[in-house]
Amino acid sequence: MKLRFPAVAVAVVAGLALADSSVVALALPPIRVDLTASINGLAAIIGVYVIVLGLGLYPAAMVSRRIGAARTGAIGFAILGIASIGCAAADSLNVLLLFRGLQAVGGAAGVLAAFDLLDPGDAEGKEERHLWIAAAVFGTAAGPALGGLLTQAFDWRSIFIVQVPIGIVGAWACLQITIPQPTHHSSPFRWKPLISLGLLAGGLAAVLFTLVLQLVAGWDVQPIVAALTVSVLPVMAILTSRHTKIPQGPRAALGCTLVGVGTICLIFVPGAGVLWTIPAQALAGMGMGLALPALNGGLLPEKSTADAARLLTARHIGIFVAVLTVGFWVNHELTTATKEGQIQGIAALLDSNVPPLSKLSVGASLSTPANSQNPRGELQATLDKKAQGFSGKDRQAFEAFQNRADETVVAAANKAFRPAYIIAALMALIAALLISDGLVLGAFTRFRLPVLGASLALIGVYFAAHTAFAPKPIQIQNPCIARQLPSAGGISGAIQNQVLKSLDKTACRNGSSREELVIALQSPEAAARYEAKFGHSPGSVTSIVGSQLGGLLKGLFGGG
Repeated sequence: MKLRFPAVAVAVVAGLALADSSVVALALPPIRVDLTASINGLAAIIGVYVIVLGLGLYPAAMVSRRIGAARTGAIGFAILGIASIGCAAADSLNVLLLFRGLQAVGGAAGVLAAFDLLDPGDAEGKEERHLWIAAAVFGTAAGPALGGLLTQAFDWRSIFIVQVPIGIVGAWACLQITIPQPTHHSSPFRWKPLISLGLLAGGLAAVLFTLVLQLVAGWDVQPIVAALTVSVLPVMAILTSRHTKIPQGPRAALGCTLVGVGTICLIFVPGAGVLWTIPAQALAGMGMGLALPALNGGLLPEKSTADAARLLTARHIGIFVAVLTVGFWVNHELTTATKEGQIQGIAALLDSNVPPLSKLSVGASLSTPANSQNPRGELQATLDKKAQGFSGKDRQAFEAFQNRADETVVAAANKAFRPAYIIAALMALIAALLISDGLVLGAFTRFRLPVLGASLALIGVYFAAHTAFAPKPIQIQNPCIARQLPSAGGISGAIQNQVLKSLDKTACRNGSSREELVIALQSPEAAARYEAKFGHSPGSVTSIVGSQLGGLLKGLFGGG
């Protein structure tokens, strides 16, 4: 049966409106830089849209009953397109959030109208209803690729610029479709599957949000590569959704479980290798493909506008709660992990075989507050410049330190994102428990046990890989206990050893680590933070290592 172009256009625009979080996700790292936004601010960019859209669905249904689905959809998609102009032109986070809210108002009206418009009640009705299911369930498939491509080719503003003509086309398409008066009777309320749907949608959004930030901001992966990487999950979901022989109850519970297991695997990614994320995403994608169709329109009927509003509201509330919770934890953990990574990097430098005087000059750049927008990229750029001044054995020693420093940044970033994956996994697993009710324990045991067994085995593989290959964290040693000093001969080596002993002695007296003391020597601000934390002034290089060495080392350490 040939599909009508206006129906296809409405489905595409509705799908993009519903997939907004996955489209915009790839724009978050550059937005963070341009608008000086925190992680919480980035979470709000998604959170404002999803909560306004979710809460706007029932009012949109009331408007649709008064003026009709076609006009409601046209107005909604037009607002979406016009508000996108404001998003693209925003010069501050607050302005962007304002227009994101307006986008969501339009998106709510357009999406809900699309549900009615894609069920015209004639011969094409069945086929066009499939368009709605595809848009509502798997609209996120095109999101990461589209967002990453636009961000890589242009910038983050292009994501919103593209939505302007898309919204206008959607508005035109709505006016081309004529339908009979739709029904507004709602199906019986089933709270367990509905809560499970919200938890699953929230868990999947949290995984996408976290993985994008980890790839781009934590690992310094290019946006287009990150886009292709995170597309694995929704593409796998589409492929898996074709297998519908499992009854809806066991299918939904099994799918939620697989999403949780795949997310757990992401916790144990051993380094910054993009390929490590692929099997975990594929497993979570299989779960998404099994669970979402079984819940959305299966266990939870979607026969009327009221049904659609209920399901979409549950999904968007789940996404809102998940993204805000994950944003809070990532913001806190990233700040803490960045500081820990900085301290470990200085420890690696002080213990390395880099020439002593060069070591001290490199230490000044490492002690500068870390660039939390892109710590790995910033560190690599800084150390690449420093590496040009070395040759021979000194170059080899510096490259060894450079690799170790890079490992500390990656390990710090991975540690910061783990709580977010834990939250996402728990949401999916709780959803599985809510809807299981003995279903999975009964039917299809022969199918369930091999899948779950393989899933648990995959967790074991990831855990073993993390144990074997993840860089071991640098232990910050007690300065009050004598330690082995780097082997460096000559006068510079003797000076280095004297400096390190003096730093240990002062740090021991103050109750800090040697590395924290080095950071405090860089600026008055750092010294003030040190004194507030430990109750002692860090002093100066001269006071620590003695007046004979102070004149030589004062400039190298950057302190007074």
